[in-house]
Amino acid sequence: MKRLVRSETYARTRLINSGLFVLLGIVVVVRTVGVVGFVWQALPGCVLGAAMVALGAVRVRDYVAGRARR
Repeated sequence: MKRLVRSETYARTRLINSGLFVLLGIVVVVRTVGVVGFVWQALPGCVLGAAMVALGAVRVRDYVAGRARR
């Protein structure tokens, strides 16, 4: 299992996955604000979208840091 997690293919797969998280987070925020508008009812959707964007950003940062170590 350690060999799989340390492989370059696994790192690239996580990078692609992080891009999808960022894209989906942006879509959630845009659709939520577009449908509901800037009201309190839209807060959970905006927080969810922001959390997904943050998760994607952390994974990209980890990928870049991993590439620098190698």
